[in-house]
Amino acid sequence: MTNFHPTPQRETLVFPINVVKHRFQKRMAGLIFLLYLTILMMLFYVISGCSASPPHRLPTHYQTEPQASQILQGKLSGSTHGRLPIGLAIVVHGESSHGPPALNDENWPQFAARVKQTVQGVMPLTMQEVIRIEDVPTGEKAPLVQGLGGNPPLEVVLVVLSSSQEARGPAQYDVLPEVSMLPGYQTENHATVELGLLDLSSGKLLLQSQGTSYAILDQLDVPLASNRYPRVRGSAMTTPTYPENGKALETLRIIALYEALDQAAMKLAQQWPEGKGGSSPSTSPRTGADS
Repeated sequence: MTNFHPTPQRETLVFPINVVKHRFQKRMAGLIFLLYLTILMMLFYVISGCSASPPHRLPTHYQTEPQASQILQGKLSGSTHGRLPIGLAIVVHGESSHGPPALNDENWPQFAARVKQTVQGVMPLTMQEVIRIEDVPTGEKAPLVQGLGGNPPLEVVLVVLSSSQEARGPAQYDVLPEVSMLPGYQTENHATVELGLLDLSSGKLLLQSQGTSYAILDQLDVPLASNRYPRVRGSAMTTPTYPENGKALETLRIIALYEALDQAAMKLAQQWPEGKGGSSPSTSPRTGADS
């Protein structure tokens, strides 16, 4: 007689709904964390690219004069009142950059006035003529700065080259304690200003310097009147400024540009031959969008 043994039934694993939900939440949390890390890495890459010191561009157009100190001393000894008369050439466009043009047809005269005031305040130079040019005056474009006015004609010109980079991203801002965070944008502008003291007779750089700075614009994305936004903070500013909405971007770019200029001017003054009329700034450079 054949005995039949019943096959034991396999146990069926039954997961409660809350366990499945927990595992799903863990997977989603992991994906969100990976996405967060990816965004952080992208932001770090962008910020590192903006904040890294850009290469000096003027030395790629001009050779450096090895006897600059002796030449400056000779030119200064033949000048009156202990100040060397020079020309000022503002390069408005120059080489293309990865951001908006630092200068345009409207703001370059104010920038030229700022250059004149800042540089003459820290160096024994007197700028007698100011010209605006579209490109760096080298090679075939060198005649753009040749034959500047003056009696006798000016022998030295200060070439000013500026550029900027700009990045914009979403942000959240608090307005009032009883109001939740409001959406907005944060714009960061990195400006670079190069100064080159050019000897017109040799076509070589006597002195050259570079200044870099940045400014940040915090701006709401909702039509709400606020005395806290838009807000612009410069890297050298102790207190922010609060421009009108229509002038917020312009103020951002001007503040970064002026701070870079102040830094470049101080670096240029430090290279002036010692004991030949150079002076150090006695006060901190002004910041802000002067009109």
